[in-house]
Amino acid sequence: MTLEHVPNSADSERHGLARIAVPLVLFVIAIGCLTIDIPTARLAHWCFEHQGYAKPIFECLDRAEAFGHAFGALLVITTVVLLDPRMRYRWGWIAGGTFGAGLLANAIKLVVVRTRPRASDLIDGSVWQTFQGWIQRESSSGKQSFPSGHTATAVGLAVVLAGLYPRGKWLFATMATLVGLHRIFHSAHFPSDVFAAAGIGWLIGSCCLYGDSRRLNRADSSDQLSVWT
Repeated sequence: MTLEHVPNSADSERHGLARIAVPLVLFVIAIGCLTIDIPTARLAHWCFEHQGYAKPIFECLDRAEAFGHAFGALLVITTVVLLDPRMRYRWGWIAGGTFGAGLLANAIKLVVVRTRPRASDLIDGSVWQTFQGWIQRESSSGKQSFPSGHTATAVGLAVVLAGLYPRGKWLFATMATLVGLHRIFHSAHFPSDVFAAAGIGWLIGSCCLYGDSRRLNRADSSDQLSVWT
């Protein structure tokens, strides 16, 4: 879908399927990742402590993290609106797909109590011990691992931008992927946290794209009607 293209019924059906199927796949992968969360977190911690020649890679992940941060995402959206006049009336959908995903992820954090890798026993502990009940009763970042707010924000932003600027879809996907890797290798989240957040980001971002396309369809229909009146 390009900026000039208004989706037809075939496009809408295909995008509607992806809007549901992709998040479901990501959620299933998140469940599967529970079997490798602890060993992966242990490996990530070791890699971070022994960076060596891989230090430039970790520096790259640090720079990419801003794509999933609220302020960094806001700068990206502001840049898009300022450089592309056609986005002045569509910025709400971009912001909704981005920050809506992040807010939903943060809301889930308040319900699901899970310790972050850096606050978990990665030697003798099991993955089930990282889950410590329901409803956050204390303001502790160390128990807000599930899901990753940064990843949800980054994927939501990437999905919306890819829909508006298809030529940059691989760039946006790469940025979102780097954000997810950053959260894992900095022991902030387990792989299951990241994939679950990616599912949330895709769902919210694609729903906002759908809402934007519906608005464009209504505007186009209104313009055609005005020609004949």
